[in-house]
Amino acid sequence: FLDAYDAIRRDSYPDVVESLALAARSLPEPQLQKRLQELCAQVRRGSQPRVAELYAVRSLFSGSPLGLNKLQVSHVKALSQVLFLTPHLPAFFLRRRLRSHVLEIRHLDRAMLRLGLGQLSEEELKAACYLRGLNPTRLGMSECRAWLEQWLGLSCKLQASEASLLVNSMVLLSLNYVRAKE
Repeated sequence: FLDAYDAIRRDSYPDVVESLALAARSLPEPQLQKRLQELCAQVRRGSQPRVAELYAVRSLFSGSPLGLNKLQVSHVKALSQVLFLTPHLPAFFLRRRLRSHVLEIRHLDRAMLRLGLGQLSEEELKAACYLRGLNPTRLGMSECRAWLEQWLGLSCKLQASEASLLVNSMVLLSLNYVRAKE
């Protein structure tokens, strides 16, 4: 079932990357605009961005056009599908539910960091990856742990106002993870 549900979720991943690329065109700061466009192009080519690259553009995700309350409705709907939330609600409710779920994941991330990944069983490790957008069914424990370490390295540095970057990173960090490892 995990693979079937993940296939449904992954159908929305290209829409998220496309929405980011479109939003990048309307950014006022040329340097950050170029960085985000390069990140999107990198993901489209099949590679995975580094956490440092994502962290470098975090300021873009607090305000317009990439802040959670400023995203285009199509982008919010695609992100809702990533989190298995129904996209068939008015935009206000979608944004509110998305923010609530992302901030809950952020709280779980901080608790997991305090606990330590070494304390998690294999099942808990895989469930944590799955919740954050990565399908772990074909990954070993060390690969899941490595990906989660990356994720926590980003998640635990972000502020609540940068929730949009966190939910978009679910796609950016997981879309090509297995391909990047091959």
